[in-house]
Amino acid sequence: MNKEHTEDLSSLYNAITDERGKPLDFWEVAALLEVYGIRDIDAKNDYGFENVFDMAQYMMQYKNSKTYPVKALVNFEKLPPFWVRVFKNYLRGLAFAMPMFVQIFFTLSIGYAIWSGIEMDQMKATVIAVGTFLALIITGASAQAIGRKGLFYLKQGELILASNITTVLLNFGYIFVFIVGVFLIFFNMFFEVFPSYYFFVMITFYFLLSLLFLNISIYYMFEEYNNILYFFILGIVLVYIAHGIFKIGLSEAQFIALVFLDAIISLLAYKKIRDLKNKDLKSEGESLPRASILFYSLIPFYLYGFLYFTFLVTDRMVAWSTSVESKPYFIWFNVPYELGLDWALIALVLLMGLTEISIHEFMYRINDMVVKYKYKEYQQFNDEIYRFFKKFNIVYLILSVIIIALTYYAIYFSYYYMQYDFTKNFFDSFTPFVYWVAAISYAFMVNGLMNVLFMFSFSRQHFSLKAISIATIVNLIVGIILSRMFGLEYAVYGLFVGSIVFWAYSFSYSVKMFKKLEFYYYSSF
Repeated sequence: MNKEHTEDLSSLYNAITDERGKPLDFWEVAALLEVYGIRDIDAKNDYGFENVFDMAQYMMQYKNSKTYPVKALVNFEKLPPFWVRVFKNYLRGLAFAMPMFVQIFFTLSIGYAIWSGIEMDQMKATVIAVGTFLALIITGASAQAIGRKGLFYLKQGELILASNITTVLLNFGYIFVFIVGVFLIFFNMFFEVFPSYYFFVMITFYFLLSLLFLNISIYYMFEEYNNILYFFILGIVLVYIAHGIFKIGLSEAQFIALVFLDAIISLLAYKKIRDLKNKDLKSEGESLPRASILFYSLIPFYLYGFLYFTFLVTDRMVAWSTSVESKPYFIWFNVPYELGLDWALIALVLLMGLTEISIHEFMYRINDMVVKYKYKEYQQFNDEIYRFFKKFNIVYLILSVIIIALTYYAIYFSYYYMQYDFTKNFFDSFTPFVYWVAAISYAFMVNGLMNVLFMFSFSRQHFSLKAISIATIVNLIVGIILSRMFGLEYAVYGLFVGSIVFWAYSFSYSVKMFKKLEFYYYSSF
């Protein structure tokens, strides 16, 4: 500095360091001054210094005269207590999977729901199930992409971009559903896979459910799980009114309910997307990335969504296509097998609540520890997070055993002690066998999903895609071999082995990731 200065710049110092930690040196103070908008010419004309660096050196005298906020990405004081937030996050995870629970619960208790029915004619049950599986697989890809990109812009506060990208991806989903539907129509015309009436039922449910699943994905993007639950309950009420009160045939009642439900949800979803633009007062732009860049960035999520739902339905398709006497078509709905899987899905829903706990608690701890350890202490950072990872997996193992066992004994108690009719079919044929194998499979699968969530959090989606790809192939091959050798119920071992492969691959990569977390954490941004 060329001259002595006596100005009191403490107020300016407090302003530039507000809500920041203690500066390490004058270089950091100079950077804060420039961020604040002070240039060299301002330092010279307004404050009498040669440049910003001279001014920063002078202001270092105030370094120890201020109380600085503790650097933290997570303020635990503002968070609920540990057990309170664990309970809330578990309920949040349950809410995510609750529509599936409602569908299964009403199917098992009153005999039908929005697109299923235990007492339905087996041919109709078969074609409706095929239409449902196709809708899940085809729309699952778009739902993953919408959830990824739409939610990304929502979290960034770029509501116009969120609206635009959601509209583009939703329209792409509609077009893809239509193209696949047209292909199925021509395919059945030439090869007559199903009789005309039953194919019409299948393709109708395919289109109606595809529209439902695509529009519901908008509510998943907004994380409005309660509204999704209300929609599904409304759908079941509509089916009950049409079928239970007006005595309309079950499949026809479900058709009417889906038409009304699709109309309501489509209008509300469109309104939600449109209203985003009216809420954005400070958008940084409206132009989306180029189509080629957008496609390249989203293709892993499209493929993951497609393969994930393919994995979930593979064992059913393998079991139902196993040759048995009196099976008139290449695929035939099997009630005992389906009941075993449906009851196992109850356990799956209860396990899904744990995924929400896992991702929140890990992110809390990672973002808390990353500011507590210095860069030279990266090994301590890795070790502490890895210890938590191991503890959580042990807790998950214990809870999964308890949940699977409690679900089974709830069924057992309901039938043998409470004499509930809706549980009597569970003890027919091989249904308990399918339940146990499927429930254990789902426990491995959910643990694998937790690992996949960590991979997505650290931008390692390609490894998640590889895990589900291998698992789906294994599911198909093992299921085909065992079901053809020993009986259709052994197709569930495809799900079992595939789930273990999915878990093992994702778990081994997660272990590798957590042991070198400092690299994966910073390279993910």
